Amino acid sequence: MPRSVVTGGAGFLPSHLCDRLLAAGHEVVALDNFITGSPDNLAHLTANPKFTFIEQDVCQPYEIEGAVDFVFHMASPASPVDFTTKAIEIMMVNSEGTHQSLKLALAKSAVFLMASTSEVYGDPLVHPQPEEYWGNVNPIGIRSVYDESKRFSEALIMAYRRFKGVDTKIFRIFNSVLAHETICAFQGDTLHLTSAGEFADRLRSGDLLPESLKVPAFDPATGEIALRDASAYIEHPPSQSDAFRIRTRYGRDIHTTGDHSIFRRGADGAPEAIPVRALQPGDKVALAGFCPMQEKARPSVNVAQEWLERAVSPEQLWEVALVAPEVSEWITAHWDRLMLLLLESGRFAGSRLPRNTAGCCLRRWRKDGNLPLAIFDALRREVSLLWPSVAKVRNFASTSVTLHNKLLLSDDFLWFLGLFLAEGTIASYADKGTYLITLCTHTTALDRAQAILEESLGVRVGRTAVKGHRGPTLYTHSKLLCWLMGEVLGLKGLSAQKRIPAWVMQLPQERFVHFLEGYREGDGTHSGKSVGRRLEFNTVSKGLATDLIYSLLRFGIVAFLGKYDTKITSGPSADPDRRYPFYRITVQGLESYDILQWSGRVPQRLQAGRFGDLVWAPVKAIEPVETTALVYDFSVPECENFVAGTGILAHNTYGPRMRLDDGRVVPNFIGQALRGDNITVYGTGTQTRSFCYVADLVEGIYRLSQTPSEISGPINLGNPTERTMLEFAQEIKRLTESDSEIVYEALKTADDPKQRRPDSTKAREILGWEPKVSLEDGLRATIEYFKGKV
Repeated sequence: MPRSVVTGGAGFLPSHLCDRLLAAGHEVVALDNFITGSPDNLAHLTANPKFTFIEQDVCQPYEIEGAVDFVFHMASPASPVDFTTKAIEIMMVNSEGTHQSLKLALAKSAVFLMASTSEVYGDPLVHPQPEEYWGNVNPIGIRSVYDESKRFSEALIMAYRRFKGVDTKIFRIFNSVLAHETICAFQGDTLHLTSAGEFADRLRSGDLLPESLKVPAFDPATGEIALRDASAYIEHPPSQSDAFRIRTRYGRDIHTTGDHSIFRRGADGAPEAIPVRALQPGDKVALAGFCPMQEKARPSVNVAQEWLERAVSPEQLWEVALVAPEVSEWITAHWDRLMLLLLESGRFAGSRLPRNTAGCCLRRWRKDGNLPLAIFDALRREVSLLWPSVAKVRNFASTSVTLHNKLLLSDDFLWFLGLFLAEGTIASYADKGTYLITLCTHTTALDRAQAILEESLGVRVGRTAVKGHRGPTLYTHSKLLCWLMGEVLGLKGLSAQKRIPAWVMQLPQERFVHFLEGYREGDGTHSGKSVGRRLEFNTVSKGLATDLIYSLLRFGIVAFLGKYDTKITSGPSADPDRRYPFYRITVQGLESYDILQWSGRVPQRLQAGRFGDLVWAPVKAIEPVETTALVYDFSVPECENFVAGTGILAHNTYGPRMRLDDGRVVPNFIGQALRGDNITVYGTGTQTRSFCYVADLVEGIYRLSQTPSEISGPINLGNPTERTMLEFAQEIKRLTESDSEIVYEALKTADDPKQRRPDSTKAREILGWEPKVSLEDGLRATIEYFKGKV
């Protein structure tokens, strides 16, 4: 097990580094004399047997008992406010403190890593700054105590490397900001029931818009679960390497790190947060007994409009045609304009007489009453055509299969979608030109499904009788229908990948019950002794099992989740040695098992205690699992809890650790904005800085420590995207919703750098590292942290 020493361990960045090293399996010894560091930054580590803290001034000789593999020299005040109040201390820790730490590394044959700074470049004349640039530093200015002492540190380190053989590495830090399990969140008015990592990736990629974020959370005083505003979604490395799967009664589980907390029933019957590693089998923990839903009605689908909006190229608009009686009239009325549109499309460029060819097309289209969507859309935009009230759509190259353009999402059609999710498949073989949807279930359900399809979509439906091990089947051939069912209505994917589409989950309760009833008809309790006594829903998809649990929680129904397996013992697919796993969601204790009668909260008898909307479930097992590189939290002001996994309440326990009086731009602007003070921009505000999220920065430091000895650095670690100070002040004002005014004052020092941005090529090529967390995400978490400090 590697053993690391971290000087200045109680500081902002070093404390996060301690977390990362522990997560990587290191023993960690942190040193600090608290000149600027805070014990609070390490409080969460004091019970960790792999962590040791020693109060020590590293400028004085010191020793560490036992082996040491890495020395991370991170000690040094770094804030501009310290340049005048702690000038000598800064000079000493970056000279004598570096010397003492190098001597430790030499004695222990340890790798020595030094946190240098972008300040070694001074007010740079080269932009961005590569590691080979020597800098433009004022040796006697106010900033020199920090800038020059860091330059001295780098020189001393290189001397120890060249003349004493110490394996040293230097990283230069540019400015920083702070801050796999299912999560349930609403961004804007859209439900996301997905993995925490995927949600973070979509936020980061820009797939999701920066709208309000709400999560189900309970009021600590009453246990009432409601949708509450989340002020931040935080991504960070796990502080330690241990992680667990907590399995409870009702088959619910959650995967979380050991120091993350969930809620245990306290002595007074109320929930108390407890770190997962302190849990014991038998402890009763809080499950969600209700999950509110932000409802959204969706009465119909305009098929052609959906095709227009989802087309990724103009060519796709020629693949589908709109068919309606009005089309013939439009072609006659707008003949000249349509001719011009056709000629401008370029589709007749190879024709000997393009105008004659275009005219033939228009005459044929007028006779048939259809237009390709490319032409219809262009004309509609020019002359404000209304969508025909009665219209059909078809593949432009085929006249055999049409669909009603307006699909009414009636209660019957929602029932069909539920049945299709349970028992239907979409088969597309583009290379063979075959597109097919099938539905295999009992005859009574198939009869109803066929009638719904024919009425709602106007498609022709075929049927096959029982054949071998396969039951009666309904089928229809249509490329457009396959696209509609899969891409628009969201019922695509193999059986093990099926999910309930978010728009269905968010339907009003009185509509959603029809979908749920359809699923029950297909893969739930619809025959046998269980009818009227309990409900069961079966699926081979873990994600769909989770969706069903949250769907039932809409009605306050707590279901049991079980994982089982079965085997096929007869028919062509018989294989008695192969097991097929599946999930079963079971509901008991209801007054009524008629889903169509459910409304609001459905009464349910449980052999479990409650606290408001929380249900106490005994812990059945605590199993160690591998942690992930990053873990996630929501910050929910005044509640600090959220629903995760298969319905377990988790507690938010993480936050940034910067000093509010740091003096640097991040805490300075945030503090002013939160207090309502003027936001002070020095100079013209055109000076630039780059800002890097702390977890990104720590990851870069750790990767450098794992490189071969021939790599010594220096290596720049920072975000290559720069912002002006004025832009940064405006961003802080926006994110804090502050009424503060932005004011300008003269520069405090003439040698304040005008531009600051790293050339991070070496970090990318040598370490495979680059920043991942956006400035906005990091700032939101930092702002939330500082709200409790102002």
